[in-house]
Amino acid sequence: MCDKCIELDGKIEHLRALSKWVTDQATMEAITQLVQEHQAQKLELHPEDQ
Repeated sequence: MCDKCIELDGKIEHLRALSKWVTDQATMEAITQLVQEHQAQKLELHPEDQ
């Protein structure tokens, strides 16, 4: 795994941890969107891993 993917995984993990404490629907949707964006970035970096 490359350094950028490790960084993105850390961000995803952090967002998922935050989501356990958030009850606001708008914030939850924003967190979900960010996680999806980070996952998409990982796929762009390594399309062969699909």
